[in-house]
Amino acid sequence: MELPPLSVEQLSKLAASNVPPLQLYEILSQYETDACLISAGTGSLETGDGDPQVLSLFYSSFFFAHLLAKQLPEARALTQRMPETLRRQDPSLQNCLTLLRALWQTQHAQVYQILRRLPWPENLQPLVQRYESFFQDDTLIAISTSYEAIRPATAANYLGLDPQAAEQGDPAIIEKFTSCGWTWDAATQLLHPSPITIPPTDKPSSNGIRETMAMLGNRGS
Repeated sequence: MELPPLSVEQLSKLAASNVPPLQLYEILSQYETDACLISAGTGSLETGDGDPQVLSLFYSSFFFAHLLAKQLPEARALTQRMPETLRRQDPSLQNCLTLLRALWQTQHAQVYQILRRLPWPENLQPLVQRYESFFQDDTLIAISTSYEAIRPATAANYLGLDPQAAEQGDPAIIEKFTSCGWTWDAATQLLHPSPITIPPTDKPSSNGIRETMAMLGNRGS
């Protein structure tokens, strides 16, 4: 099935649709040629010829699709394919570059600050919030297999929680970890992680992508 035209409306629908990560990536990857044409000033009126808002939302959305698909090196490569002037001047793309640096340097606390405090466009917010949850869950899984024991403040810092409250044994924060199978030793004031396993994610089928595109194309009509 043919993709609906690339537009702010279409990208906003896609961002809010909760499409599985790999499927989201596949759909947006098929729009990159259109984005290149728009950047070159050869897009049609239907695709928003030369519209920086379309380009900003496309590249920001595609960037987050890379992150949700755990393709950090590819996300870095994408930033090099963004139109240079837009990359240097657009606030959303500048935020993406700042986030990329924090992720590349594994600065967990900074990642949460960027996602929560920097100004993101409203129509991109669903992807920003979705990635925050994904990053938090993915980090929890990683540290669950990396530590035999960990201080509450350290664990909280990894997950974007309040380190000071965690260090004081805040029951609400401790419960976030014990509910995942971790154990809390009140005597030593240490958390003992337990490995967390998740089922493998199935790769999207071409039929699934076509169905999603059809749904997005019909939404709101």
